[in-house]
Amino acid sequence: MKPINHHDLEPTGEFAARIRDFRAAVTHVAERETARPLAVDWLAPARKRRRSHQQRLVLGWACAVALCFATVPFAIMPLTTHSAPAPIQMGQQASAPLVQTNEPENGSGLMEQIDADVSESVPSSLAPLAELGSTDTASTSGDSPFAGAALAQPGSPNAH
Repeated sequence: MKPINHHDLEPTGEFAARIRDFRAAVTHVAERETARPLAVDWLAPARKRRRSHQQRLVLGWACAVALCFATVPFAIMPLTTHSAPAPIQMGQQASAPLVQTNEPENGSGLMEQIDADVSESVPSSLAPLAELGSTDTASTSGDSPFAGAALAQPGSPNAH
């Protein structure tokens, strides 16, 4: 392979003349622009924009810090100073007192007691409607095949 000569890489002919003219024009413009005096305040608008941006940034962080410090008293305020809500009173339903048993803490006794308390057939608020319904079924006295049978619920011993 033949070594590359740098003289062979230079443009020749009309193309070389155009490149020389371009270089001369760029050099002339650069010299003319550097010889012209610059205005003192040519950078002032950019500095003003930068300063206002920095001030907005600092103001934003200051507001964030002030907000954090304003929430600190609420975070460290003891929760015991709040008054407890009044207990909710259920209708005039008498509840059975809880029975303490000496069973292990597996919760089966408690669950049985809750099941007995909850398994009321009709809530006290609907008791007048149940009495009206019982007088209606007593008047039918056997016209219906379901007159004497209790309605079977899933999981009850009457379910078929």
